[in-house]
Amino acid sequence: MSRLWALRMLTKEYQKVAVHALIRKGNKFLATLRSKNNDYKPEEWDLPGGTVEFGETSETALKREISEETKLKVEIIKPLFICSRAKDGRHQFWIVYECKYKSGEVKLNPDEHSDYLWADKNELEKLKKIYFLSSFYKKVLSKNGNIYKKRG
Repeated sequence: MSRLWALRMLTKEYQKVAVHALIRKGNKFLATLRSKNNDYKPEEWDLPGGTVEFGETSETALKREISEETKLKVEIIKPLFICSRAKDGRHQFWIVYECKYKSGEVKLNPDEHSDYLWADKNELEKLKKIYFLSSFYKKVLSKNGNIYKKRG
């Protein structure tokens, strides 16, 4: 074990990579409200997704998280946004993917999320958003209202 790793273990500093889905259905996308019992940022609006586990690809992790959190079937299109923040010993990276809704009805895991909505840009602006979603909104959605290009 390196000295740097040992120091991180003692100070409880760590890095985490998460993937999230901007799931499009018509002109709206899915936002989920984190459960009040969630240990990280309870009662803030989020996008479906979560931690990339050791050995997983980002796409595999995203499919797993979408299934666990919503039960929806989606098509992963491409990465749209990457951001990071180091705060309180946690260095977090988020990758937001453009995804297209394919099928299914939203069925939330109540331990993780308590509500959902299909939101447009204006509806999203009014929500109390988790850090990466707020950053995504400010840097991408507010400047470019239609991030989806028509596909043939």
